[in-house]
Amino acid sequence: MTIIIACHQPGYRDLKTYYIHLVYRYLTNEFPELISYTRMLRFM
Repeated sequence: MTIIIACHQPGYRDLKTYYIHLVYRYLTNEFPELISYTRMLRFM
């Protein structure tokens, strides 16, 4: 839920861009059980 709320910060057009370019690349320490973007969409 935190990732979905935070994706609305300036500089990111959509959830996919935010997730792949920022979360999946740089925030793996903060989210140790991070799942792929496709799997996250299935959960949503």
